[in-house]
Amino acid sequence: MALALVLAAAATPILSCPGGTIETTCTAADVAAKIAVTRARLASIAQRCLYDFGGKCIVEASGRINTADRSATLSWQKMLLAPRDGARTRMLVLVAQDKAGKPALAGFAESSGSIGTPDLVVDNDRRRLIHVGGTLAGRDGGNADALFMNDAARPGWRRIDLSDWAEQGGKMLPTGYWLRGPAAFAFAEMSASAPVARGGDGNCCPRGGNAMVGLHIQDDRLVLTRLRFQPMQPLGRDIEVTAGTLED
Repeated sequence: MALALVLAAAATPILSCPGGTIETTCTAADVAAKIAVTRARLASIAQRCLYDFGGKCIVEASGRINTADRSATLSWQKMLLAPRDGARTRMLVLVAQDKAGKPALAGFAESSGSIGTPDLVVDNDRRRLIHVGGTLAGRDGGNADALFMNDAARPGWRRIDLSDWAEQGGKMLPTGYWLRGPAAFAFAEMSASAPVARGGDGNCCPRGGNAMVGLHIQDDRLVLTRLRFQPMQPLGRDIEVTAGTLED
């Protein structure tokens, strides 16, 4: 696993450490060391987990991504992980293969809630981007998205740091407003939209409007370049009605 990939993933806490228990802590490098990317393991990618987790592991889906020029392919696997003593999580693993078919770990992503399938959103001579959508568990769960990049300037897949996009956006908003995920990323256009919360909003219900932001990747980190939103204020008090209580 490349050092850049380890450092980028290090910003995100590991949810499922090797050993199959929540009582241990680990690093991204520890997880990478337990992800088998041999040709023999890839041959059974639809049936056998690539991650030697130690707890229960079920392959939920797997597939293959071909680049436009067919110079490289990527295999992916989505797994449901269940430790012996904690909540279930999901993991997605990306494996790159060169023209000779030699495999190498391109990256992995985790989520306490949902995780999507990888999407090759940018594929040109300058760079390639793979986006994995995801949301964290909980009523007000935020983003668990992951973004992987391979570019001509620095060949090799690495994970982009998405950890502080909301904090960056909050500094661009007027006082009393802040971004509240989950955001909807569109990395093909390098843009995103996200709900805006205002003072007094509950965790579940941001009511300050919706922000449109421009994005840029700088030093393997997602950077917000601009933000546009129209502040909204609620009209009157909230009205909540339970089904079946209204009279005809």
